[in-house]
Amino acid sequence: MRQPVLFRSLFWIGWLIWAFLIPWLLVQLPESLPLVTWTHGEGVINVTWSYIGSGLVLFWAWPVVFRTSRVMDRLVKAGRGIAAGPPMLWAGMRRSPLFFVSWAALLLAWQVASYVAPPGILEHPIVPGWDYVLGDTFFEVSRFWTVRALDLGPASFALEGLAPQPIYGGEGTWPAVFLAIAYHSGLTLIRLLCGLVVGMTVGLLTGLALPYWPAVRQTVWAPMNFMRMIPLLVAVPWLQFVLGSSLFGITMYVAFGVWTILVVATMTAVANVPDRFIESARTLGASRLHTYLKVIVPASIPELRTAMLLAMGGSWSLVIAAEFLGFSAGLGYLADGAVQNTNTALLLIVAIIVALYSLTTFFLINEGFKKAVIWMPKRVTKTDIRKVAGAAGRA
Repeated sequence: MRQPVLFRSLFWIGWLIWAFLIPWLLVQLPESLPLVTWTHGEGVINVTWSYIGSGLVLFWAWPVVFRTSRVMDRLVKAGRGIAAGPPMLWAGMRRSPLFFVSWAALLLAWQVASYVAPPGILEHPIVPGWDYVLGDTFFEVSRFWTVRALDLGPASFALEGLAPQPIYGGEGTWPAVFLAIAYHSGLTLIRLLCGLVVGMTVGLLTGLALPYWPAVRQTVWAPMNFMRMIPLLVAVPWLQFVLGSSLFGITMYVAFGVWTILVVATMTAVANVPDRFIESARTLGASRLHTYLKVIVPASIPELRTAMLLAMGGSWSLVIAAEFLGFSAGLGYLADGAVQNTNTALLLIVAIIVALYSLTTFFLINEGFKKAVIWMPKRVTKTDIRKVAGAAGRA
């Protein structure tokens, strides 16, 4: 049993080493080769799209060579999933037509409102149509692509060859649009993940520790409850004054917001564990600590699902609000630029991007919880709310 685990560990360690070696391998290629369009010298690598493409090919070379059959199986499954997409979409439209009709009506109503709303005196329309949002405004996002180089210590990567930068005199291009979105999204996501990791860790540990030690709960609960009542928007400028507009400052701010949700939710989940679980464990001879760690904590996980999802949704709002008030990069910075220029179309683009990211993270956490509570017995049937409503009406 140990041998497969050892082989899997060696594979992932080897892939990590291989990933770090890829930039060095690429710069060893002679510049006379057909696909080699990048240059390097004195520790600076001029990154081009062919450099990125070659790096991605080399990155996936390791699993393809050492796990060819598994890679082929996953490619086949991915192809089948893509092929099954249109039939599944058509089946969903037939099963729930109102879902798609409501979305179509919403998009159409917005377009109609853009024609009906008065133009106003601003440079940009108050209610921009989809042609305005996805046309000129979306193309103007290219002016936020301002990264010229990335200094990683041993090597520096010059990024000017990827797309012209309007801020430095270049013309806007579509590659610059998506590079700008990727760059600012990446910064926001890093800040979000740092805050989530710290906030969830501290929130869960605090929520689990307070019910176990009543003396500690009686001592710290009053000041902790007071801290929870502090409005999060009021805490943004205060934390910026104290911690500064840095990764550490925004991490603490997001972590504080996540902590305020999880600490109470965790304590409530622990308190709602059925007594029969505890009595059964103590009857079988389990100690107090063993009962808490092996029975109460796992039994409280299903109830934490809603709190974790709420914390995830709230963390996106917190990181955007923090970037909005004091950062020069990130999706919140794009929203701040839209507000400063009264550009509601750009604000709508940022809102759609954040909504897509939020839905994705919501889905990932929900799927993770499904695996964490796979041991729970599943309900065979669902509650028919129509029967409940009918019974209430007859009563």
